Amino acid sequence: MKYTPRQFSFAQYLMRRVGFLHQQDIDAYLQHLLLVKGRYHVNPKAKNPFKRWHYSAKACMDALLAEVELKKSPKQIPLRQPSGPYFSATSLARYAFCVSAFSIADAFEQGSAVSNEWIKLGENLHQTLRLSAQHANYGENRDPFYRRAWQNPAIGKIFRSEPIYMGHAELAKLFFNDETGFAGSPDYIFRDREGLFFVVEEKFIQQRDPMNPSALRLDKEELKGILEEKNLERQQQWEKLAFYFFDNHIVQVLAYLYNLVEYPLSYGYLVYWLYDFKDGEPYVHKAGVKKLSLTNETMALYQRYLNEMQTFKERGNINFDVLKVNAKKCAACSLSPYCMHKTKRFHTVHYPYRSADLRVYAAEFPSVLRSELPGNGF
Repeated sequence: MKYTPRQFSFAQYLMRRVGFLHQQDIDAYLQHLLLVKGRYHVNPKAKNPFKRWHYSAKACMDALLAEVELKKSPKQIPLRQPSGPYFSATSLARYAFCVSAFSIADAFEQGSAVSNEWIKLGENLHQTLRLSAQHANYGENRDPFYRRAWQNPAIGKIFRSEPIYMGHAELAKLFFNDETGFAGSPDYIFRDREGLFFVVEEKFIQQRDPMNPSALRLDKEELKGILEEKNLERQQQWEKLAFYFFDNHIVQVLAYLYNLVEYPLSYGYLVYWLYDFKDGEPYVHKAGVKKLSLTNETMALYQRYLNEMQTFKERGNINFDVLKVNAKKCAACSLSPYCMHKTKRFHTVHYPYRSADLRVYAAEFPSVLRSELPGNGF
């Protein structure tokens, strides 16, 4: 999985155009972008079976080109209307994830092609309603994933509980708390067999599935007589895939536990669905669950982010530590095309994000590509 030499030269040029300064940041960003957007494609005309599949970075190049075009004309980006006096669990989670992403989300309408792909993918995955009753019958559901998911005690408990509310249903209710200024809708509310209400928030995270190698690799392993050994190795890798539950997702669940008053919520579950792509379509291959409740520790975490977010909105700016920029995190962010802070050039984030800060920079076009028109063959 890599860029062609010409692609890599052009990609580095585009990164400098949007403001990146340091080569190590460019390399880290491009490598993770390849993991996020790169895809295996089949060539049906290939006569050699070992050349049927090839890895393409075209989507990475398209994303970088689109970002440059976006930042050439920042005044063309439609501005978002003020959100009003309420805050949502989603906005608090976004602040905990990245102050720049939070400000961008409140400033611009994210309807452009540069981020629409990932927003649409996330919406489609959520619309599968993986924890709804249609998937819960262990005896009837033949999907291998769900039969494995039942082995997780928390997933099994959710499936055995009574569904009360589904936030991704059409015309789903929005919950308000006028006292705390909260408005939001969780993914699910259930009632367990003890009569206790609990909330569930699910997140879809792209993670390479060790059990899903390319057909090319499988063919080569079978030819060498090592397929069984490699399959066992892949199974062990899959079983060792660890779950780290992020603060931004945790505070989102806590926000529902603290602010929803219509139901006496006793606890919540944060569910991670790890997904990969096969034949261009996403599929879930592993699930992880974290149980949460309101304790002194979790309330301290919730209040810290809430106070910081409210102070930022009131002041209209906040200091930005460029040393904490994580190029891998930025490459996977759906709001990255709008962001200038990932370049480490800016030390203050304004609220709402200023379109005047979006720009492109002069950069030397790669000498190896000067005889070609930009975009051809990439």
